[in-house]
Amino acid sequence: MKKILLIEDNREISENMKEYLELEDFLVTQAFDGESGIERATREEYDIILLDLMLPEVDGITIAKKVRQKNNTPI
Repeated sequence: MKKILLIEDNREISENMKEYLELEDFLVTQAFDGESGIERATREEYDIILLDLMLPEVDGITIAKKVRQKNNTPI
């Protein structure tokens, strides 16, 4: 099963995306802000990261740069 990290601060959008992805047999982990997104993205391995650019605390561009320092997961 493919693992996806979904970083999206809008909970309604995130839940809808998660439901659709799970219907396609993806395992989805959610993060609702930049700090928790960075922590999850650098602590665990994912097949892909779906990343909102406009997030509270830390924006998506900063998250992408920090993830790139640790791994090459597609974003």
